Amino acid sequence: MAGQQLKALVADDERDLRDSLRSKLERFGIAVDEASDGAEAWKMISESSYDLVLLDVRMPEIDGLEVLERIKDAQLTTTVAVVTAHANVGDAVKAIQDGAFDYIEKPIDPVKLEKLIQKAIDARNLVEKIAMSRPSEAHADDPLDRFVGQSKPMSKVYDLIRRLAHVNTSVLIRGENGTGKELVAQAIHFNSPRKDKAFVAVNCGAIPSELIESEFFGHEKGAFTGAVQRKIGKFQHASGGTLFLDEIGDLPLPMQVKLLRALQEQKITPVGSNREFQVDVRIIAATNQNLETMMSTGKFRSDLYYRLNVMPVYLPPLRDRKEDIPALVDHFVAKFNQKHDRQVKGVTREGLEKIAQYEWPGNIRELENAIEHAFIFEQKDELHFSSFPEPIQDSVLDSEEGWSMGPHIERPQMKAGMPLDYKEYKDEFEKNFIIEALKTYNGRINMTCEKANIPKNTLLRKIRKYKINPKDYES
Repeated sequence: MAGQQLKALVADDERDLRDSLRSKLERFGIAVDEASDGAEAWKMISESSYDLVLLDVRMPEIDGLEVLERIKDAQLTTTVAVVTAHANVGDAVKAIQDGAFDYIEKPIDPVKLEKLIQKAIDARNLVEKIAMSRPSEAHADDPLDRFVGQSKPMSKVYDLIRRLAHVNTSVLIRGENGTGKELVAQAIHFNSPRKDKAFVAVNCGAIPSELIESEFFGHEKGAFTGAVQRKIGKFQHASGGTLFLDEIGDLPLPMQVKLLRALQEQKITPVGSNREFQVDVRIIAATNQNLETMMSTGKFRSDLYYRLNVMPVYLPPLRDRKEDIPALVDHFVAKFNQKHDRQVKGVTREGLEKIAQYEWPGNIRELENAIEHAFIFEQKDELHFSSFPEPIQDSVLDSEEGWSMGPHIERPQMKAGMPLDYKEYKDEFEKNFIIEALKTYNGRINMTCEKANIPKNTLLRKIRKYKINPKDYES
């Protein structure tokens, strides 16, 4: 770590912990600032630049998860690690799923802190290398090697990407959240003649409407309140390269008009300026919304739609390419072995069979988060299904168990006032049934399982879920 002057922010409401972390970080030659609550932390982050933020999850004013969300929304490259007590490791899981780099438990272990700092440095260097330079030689000839899976639906996508890389037309990528739309955009760019120029990604849904024009086209000093200096917009940053407009369906109508003009004329005018600037930008847009429906309701311009939709790419959801799940699992296991300094062999055969039954509404992103969740909770060298998030376990186990009522229990009936929502009614039904079964068999777990025909692991899981105490029904 010699020679690198890093800047870190320690945000925690415990002064002693802040002092301790400052002392440890300064031993590694890191400049340290401190914040005593979430509001102060966010103010400092928004006004300065930090390489590393150590963020306590539970703080006054604004909690750590809210600060993390703001960092993510602002698209800052700051590396965030959360600090949490051992009893609150669930907070760390949530933070990692929301974009935190890693977590460290209290009391702070100096050896683990040093590893975290080194991994943060490596990750930051990798981000900068990707952002500021051309792709590595391993990907120079065929960036499609970065994709995982050889299913028939994905093979069609790969073929289309190769075709699109050799033309300069606009592209519209369609697909559900978490299917990898930005990765497709990167593959098109880095396999095209524009690969030596910038790839600039913009999330249209993450920018306040009053700032979108400035983000796209830039502004002059004094153009509006807060414009204290001239700013170059994304179009000029991407000139000669590719501008990726994610969540294009969230773009306000007034901005859709200005975007269309920029695409047609390849010229932009910064806010507060009278000068036009020529730009050479390839547009790749993406959305998970039904733009055709939005056009019919006047929420999306048809002329912009047809300008973008010259060549659409449709990404299949994970449920339609389940044969790719084993390869994706291996990919994420390798990724998190490196990230968390582990030697996990993979997911057990039973675990693979069970996760293949799940529908994965969050697609590849949900699978990635689930694997990391299992890494955090699993202590063995294989990931068992029991270490996956509980909603996934509940969904799979409920669908495959199909447990039924024993012969001596009256079947609960639909009663007045019960919810007419399927999920709520199902939960209410299960809870009432289990209570009735435990009452019938005097709170005895094994007898309830046998007589009511409920697998024991299911009964114990439901007891925990509904916070039922079997001892309440002992006679």
